[in-house]
Amino acid sequence: MIGLRGIDLENEVKALILSKREDDHWDFKQQHHTNKADLLHDIICMANNRVDRDAYIIFGIADKTFDVVGVENDENRRNQQMFIDFLKSQKFVSGIRPRVEMRTLLLAGHEVDVLIVKNSTDTPYFLTDRYSDGNRTVRANHIYTRVGDTNTDIDKSADINNIEYLWKKRFLLTRSPFEQIIKRLENKDEWTKDEDTYHNIFNPEFTITLEYDEDGRETQTQFYSFAMTNSSTMYQMLNIKYFGTQLYGRQVAMLDSGRYSTPIPEWEFFTFGEYKSSPDYAMKYFTMDSPHYKLNQFLFDEGNHEEGYARRRFFEVVLLFEDTLEKDAFMGYVQINKEVFLDKLNSLEGGYSWVEASNNLERKQIVTRLHTGKTLNQMLEEFRQMSR
Repeated sequence: MIGLRGIDLENEVKALILSKREDDHWDFKQQHHTNKADLLHDIICMANNRVDRDAYIIFGIADKTFDVVGVENDENRRNQQMFIDFLKSQKFVSGIRPRVEMRTLLLAGHEVDVLIVKNSTDTPYFLTDRYSDGNRTVRANHIYTRVGDTNTDIDKSADINNIEYLWKKRFLLTRSPFEQIIKRLENKDEWTKDEDTYHNIFNPEFTITLEYDEDGRETQTQFYSFAMTNSSTMYQMLNIKYFGTQLYGRQVAMLDSGRYSTPIPEWEFFTFGEYKSSPDYAMKYFTMDSPHYKLNQFLFDEGNHEEGYARRRFFEVVLLFEDTLEKDAFMGYVQINKEVFLDKLNSLEGGYSWVEASNNLERKQIVTRLHTGKTLNQMLEEFRQMSR
């Protein structure tokens, strides 16, 4: 079965081939490189592209005609590990190398290799030692990029305006203040905490505040609270500010008597009956690329054993998707396989005897949602295995 992202990539590559041209983030090659210096130069140019997205080197497309000719008989063909090992052997500044992924597509009866050069804010990528193959040399301390369908000449460095852009990208100056803050959450060492406020060391105008929330949206104990050792739950409001102006606000649940804090997950609902006015089942979820999940990671102390245990219990009943695309595809998968879902759900009957609620109906709803979360996590693992 072709994975979800495989289908998405295949459709994109088909559209690029139909365009019968090359541009800032894609380049066609009839065959794999015979000269390794040319290969390295192409990868660096793509890693330093100016459109701030993943770039593609697509092998198996004829020059000029853009016909699909494939690489199944190409004696210079490389797999993903070969590309990775080649890049590891090069001396890049600070030891930071472009990240690549190889995907093979079946198009028009031929195998087409797509080398995905991952987008990053680690630009500009450049070598500290020259690399030569034959009469071709990738120069040390030369910065290469790609503008339109043209790479910087291997014997030259990029124009100063393009070099400036790549350095601005590294320091997040091409991003909005909110995007800069979210990106900086990845490095916890550049944040200090003063009581209930986090300050960024390098950009003190970025602050994250936590305040007790007595009038928030989630005022009662949520079902995932009962997955904890202690169901006691309190709430805070998390605010991200730039020069005192609020850019983002989200309620935070302090679970397991305050041992584990997380932004409130999103809701999603399943309705199996065609004409039902209310959903049959509900789930809570994050997507890995969302600010809510990045803050979940930021607030989590990896070195705290009790907090780590609480977090594992939390994600047993809350789902974590790579992105919205995967979430939507999974929901469609559950709809199609509703009988499998219901069989798995019913097999989990009982348990959670410690759940307390104001009435039996509320208690039943909490237990059902706990079981639903566990069932959907099982099905998500199966879904991912099928999609590989």
